[in-house]
Amino acid sequence: MTVLPVLVVEDSFLVAASLVEALRRAGHRVMLASSLAEAESVMADNNFLAALLDYMLPDGDSLSLAQQLHAVGCKVAVVSGADPDMVPLDPAIAARFAKPMDDRVLVEWVASIAAPSARPAAASMGHGCQHRH
Repeated sequence: MTVLPVLVVEDSFLVAASLVEALRRAGHRVMLASSLAEAESVMADNNFLAALLDYMLPDGDSLSLAQQLHAVGCKVAVVSGADPDMVPLDPAIAARFAKPMDDRVLVEWVASIAAPSARPAAASMGHGCQHRH
């Protein structure tokens, strides 16, 4: 299995801890942020090939974050406990999951990104998602 650098943006401590643990057990390098501002800070110094974003965060929705990540080749999944119609259909969002969600489903989604046939060209060239100022 290919190890991916994964960004998890989740404001619920218990949900985040469980998901991060599951991803790390699967061998992925995981960075965690609990707000949009914290995610932007983490993105400034790290590259990601996959991101799992809670849609509703304390400082806003994560659509613009998803668009930033997508623009640099990152595969983005949005996980939300909100009404599914609140999460807009947008090309930046590769997958949508409703809470509560079994961590194994999200780990499998990340693993599918690592499969050579599913990986974006940027990932095969060693480039990942990095926030540009």
